[in-house]
Formats: sequence, structure tokens, C-alpha cells
Amino acid sequence: MKQILKYPAAVLFGIFILTFFLVDVLNEDRYMSEFENMKLQQKPSFSWSDFADGSFGNNYVTYINHQILGRDNWISLKAAADMGLGRIESHGVTFGGDHYLMEKLQIVEDKNYSSTASTNVVKQTGLNRANGMMTSFLEMYDREITFSLVPNSYAILKDEVPAGFPGADQGEYSSKIYEQLKAADEKLQVVDFSKTLSEHSGEYIYYRTDHHWTTLGAYYAYEEYCRQKGLTPVALKDLEANTVEDFYGTFYSKAKRPGQPADTITWYDVPTEEFAFVANLRQDPELQEYGTVVQEDGLELFSVDSMMDKRKFEVRDKYAAFMWGNSGYIKIKSGHNLNHQDGKISRLLLFKDSYANSIIPYLTYNYDEIIVVDLRYAAKSVKELMQEEFDDIFVMYNFSTYVSSASDLAKLKF
Repeated sequence: MKQILKYPAAVLFGIFILTFFLVDVLNEDRYMSEFENMKLQQKPSFSWSDFADGSFGNNYVTYINHQILGRDNWISLKAAADMGLGRIESHGVTFGGDHYLMEKLQIVEDKNYSSTASTNVVKQTGLNRANGMMTSFLEMYDREITFSLVPNSYAILKDEVPAGFPGADQGEYSSKIYEQLKAADEKLQVVDFSKTLSEHSGEYIYYRTDHHWTTLGAYYAYEEYCRQKGLTPVALKDLEANTVEDFYGTFYSKAKRPGQPADTITWYDVPTEEFAFVANLRQDPELQEYGTVVQEDGLELFSVDSMMDKRKFEVRDKYAAFMWGNSGYIKIKSGHNLNHQDGKISRLLLFKDSYANSIIPYLTYNYDEIIVVDLRYAAKSVKELMQEEFDDIFVMYNFSTYVSSASDLAKLKF
């Protein structure tokens, strides 16, 4: 004992480690991190096959990392240290000008790709496969289809991008994608939002802490869509604006930049005659208090009286309020189509990712009915949908989502 007491610092350190370990073991595992807005790894079940291929070990390391005591504080401490050392990047998120957080996207040749690369690094073959799936879709159907890629913030807000930022040139890549797809289907109509967004780059068209555009950015894109489709856009001044403060989005959840100002969400509670979507009532049982289950279009849909899930304004992931989050199938009956013709029901089929969630309310002023499909959670056969009559078929993806979504785009063939 006397020998041990000769090294009090080592004893105190050992007690600290032991105490930390015991508290960490006894601490209840968390399913969700509100601070990071992400699901946390749960304790993996052991199997010899998982042990043999290394997945058990990898999952267990992730589990320990996710469930470590005080994880939120450690992340904040690292972000503060990065800032103190003059670094302009943390957890793959770059600190831009005017408090903008940006995530660079890199597209690399397969030989230069590393399995430990961050999620915003895409193989060139991944992009080629995405183009191949989209090309196959165009060749399968003799229909007029409209296609748009929405650029990320760093591709438009060039004045806020730090020097030496190594992001892929989205303008150049988008042009090549458009050319390749138009070569496969000369009827394809491309609506390029880059020019109109660049013209408004000095305005609040992208969130500073999130990867999405704001409702203002979405509106300018909507105007361009209407212009090219010969539709009358609803005037923004004719809509009643609502605001929600204190929004910290996906980029902030990764970077935790100290002193980062919050975003403001502006939203419009646009009424509809019907808004129904495929919902997971097991995962969200509280949802049953806000609507009713209906059988429509061969699916079990959940019908509500608003396009906005206002509950989400009380949690960190406030963007999830739009369209009640991401659903594989949404059916909207407008009731206020500015282009309505007596005796005709105009219909839009929209294939999309989450970027479209804030543009859809505007589109209800130009179609009587909108069917929205998110291929990540596809609930109905695309082949079946393509047999129906639609005035317009619109495929709209954020650039980063598109280039890494070959497996989802493959569902366009089925």
C-alpha cells in the first residue's frame, strides 16, 4: 500500500478511469442524440459470422464511441479545440464566410477511393451508375419527363467559400449529366436552377447550419420551373409567412461550431383538400392523434389537415416539419390550382429527395393533384405509377443525393 501511495497522481488517475468506466457501464444507452440529430449505435448482438468478417468488432467500436459518457460535451470540446487551432473544418464540415457551414463533396476515381473516406466522397463509378439508372428510366417510357439537379450551397454561395475548398465542380458535373441524359431522351426537359439561384446568392437562400435550401431559395427555383413549364407561379406576397427561430441543422449537428448563430425557418401553411401519406404509426404512435387512416391508391395512407408537422418545430430537426418528414408516397389534392381548367384534373408525379419538401407547397398552386415518391422509402411500383395519366413527371434531386443514389434510382425500373 505504501508503495502505491508513493504515486498519488497515478492512483488518482486510476480511480478516475475506474469511476468513469463504472458510470459509463451503468449509464443507460441512448437511442437518439438530440444534440447531433442522429440515431446512435446500439449494443451489437454477437455471432461468429459477424466476428469472422469483422463487422461485430467495427459495430462494437462504434457502439462504445456513440454511448460514451458525456459524448455531447466531448464533441463540443473538440469543435472548440479545432476553432482554437485555426482549423476551418470539423467532422467534414467547412467553416465558410458569414457563418455558413458547408460540406464539400468530392468525386474520385475508384483507385483513389478509401474505405475510411467520409460520407461526402463518392466514387466516379457511383455517379456513372446513377446516370445509368436514370438513362434506363428515360428509355423505358415514351413520356415527357422534366429533370433538375439542385446545387449545394458551396456551388452557389461562392463568396462565402474558403480559399482552397476542394469541392467537386457541381456546375461542370451537372452539365455533363444533363448532356448524357438528353442524349438518351431528346424529349427530356432540363430545368437548371443554378442561374436563378446564383442571381440571388446575396439573399438568404440556403440555411447556414443545414444542407437544405430555405423556402426562399425553393421559391426562386419554383419560379424558374413555372417559367419553363408555362405555368403561373403564386406570388410570394400572397402567402402568409410564419417563422420558427432557433434552428440548428445537419451541418451544425456534425461540426458543433462554437458561437454559431441559429437559422430561421420561414414556412407557409398552405391549405389542401387532401394530404395523405404512408406513415409508420408504430414508430410514431402519437401521430394517430392528428389524422385518420384511409385506404387509397392501393395503399394504407394517413390523412392529415396540414402539410406541416408542427410538432417538429419543438425539436432540433425542425426541417422534418415539411411534408411530415420523408415518406415513400404522398398524395395531395390542391383545391387552389391557379391554372385549373374546368372539367380537367391536372396531375404531377414528382420523384424527389428531401430538398423538394419545401418546394411542394408552391407547386400545389399549379396542379390539382400531386403524387410524391421518395425512392428511398418507395411504397408503390414505379411501373404501376407510370401507367397512370400525368400532365407532368418531374425528377428533382439535390446534386449530392443524386450522385450517391444509384441503388435508390434503380427502383425507377420496377
